[in-house]
Amino acid sequence: MKKRNNSADGFSLVELLVGTVLFTIITGAVFSLLLSAQLRYQGESNVTEAFQQANVALDQIVRDVHSAGYPPKNSLVVTSTLPQSYALPFAWSPSYPVTPCTLGTGGNCTIPGDNDLIVEADTGSGIQWIRYSLQNGTLLRGVTLKAPAPADPVSSTDGALVPYLDNVINPASVAVFSYAFDTPTSPAQPSYIREVNITLIVQSAQPDPQTQQFRTITLTGQATRFNPNQ
Repeated sequence: MKKRNNSADGFSLVELLVGTVLFTIITGAVFSLLLSAQLRYQGESNVTEAFQQANVALDQIVRDVHSAGYPPKNSLVVTSTLPQSYALPFAWSPSYPVTPCTLGTGGNCTIPGDNDLIVEADTGSGIQWIRYSLQNGTLLRGVTLKAPAPADPVSSTDGALVPYLDNVINPASVAVFSYAFDTPTSPAQPSYIREVNITLIVQSAQPDPQTQQFRTITLTGQATRFNPNQ
């Protein structure tokens, strides 16, 4: 009696079930890895975007402070009747431009302050007031031409402020701006500010897809005023 050749009979039901289960397990593992990688990429993209936006804002603040006080009063021939033709390093409130306010403990400056700063500089379009103000988690920036006295730099720039950097979450204990003066004995007045230290704590716009938590980054920088005092 001849044996029957079963090689052409195909796979048995058990073999098909085993193959299907193995294929499902492998496919599931692959898709799980792909999903995890995609979520990780989205999370890193959110942080990278927040970092890039904050870095651009920080660089712009540094450039503006570098230019503060240009051109100085002593570089002009006629100055007494044209105060808008030269730049004080920083505008202030109250009593601008008659009496400089005082920063720090016991001082009366509203601006410059922990979260508000007005730079005076000619960046190519005449003397400008360039203001940065943190309001409700958004760092605002406004630019307007310096107006003749007794124009107020605060009210003059209020209408020019536009959103510049979102999701700034500096707590009250961490100022966006802090200041160093020409010498330790210099009056703590805006005209003597030599360095502006900047701290930006920025939150990502979207929560991390994996943890569902918002991630934060902290950027710090130091800007030095290059131009001399008046």
